[in-house]
Amino acid sequence: MKKIISLATFICLFTSCANSSLKPDTYDRDSVQKVSNVLYGEIVSLKKVTIEGETKSGTIVGGLVGAAAGSQVSDSKPESEIGAVIGGAIGATLGGNVSQSIQSVEGIQLTINMDDGRTISVVQETSQYNFSIGDLVEVISTKGKTRVSPSGIK
Repeated sequence: MKKIISLATFICLFTSCANSSLKPDTYDRDSVQKVSNVLYGEIVSLKKVTIEGETKSGTIVGGLVGAAAGSQVSDSKPESEIGAVIGGAIGATLGGNVSQSIQSVEGIQLTINMDDGRTISVVQETSQYNFSIGDLVEVISTKGKTRVSPSGIK
């Protein structure tokens, strides 16, 4: 039992450190010193959104802890196995929900009229940038990820 709880704690701590930022002014190490495509546009709409957190780590840890706790309900092997299954299911559900709510962040949906005539929408985590309708922005795409930042063009 102690080994399972220790393992679950380790998994939780390890996976919680693996979250990548969704902020437009934060880059992961694999994105630096890479060529990016830059397009320009004008913001036509802004909307506050909530970006849901990831549930995988909480589901795994909750399932392990729930199964360990559920297996201790009885000295009878069949009852312990049933308790482990039910405890694991309840723990996984609760762990996933807790993980999702803890990791949720505020975001912004930017609708942009691009210089090439297209209209696009990008959702990203809120940051130090204060966007307004009519702002000129850079739309930067690197390795399938797109971020929006102020253009600096007046």
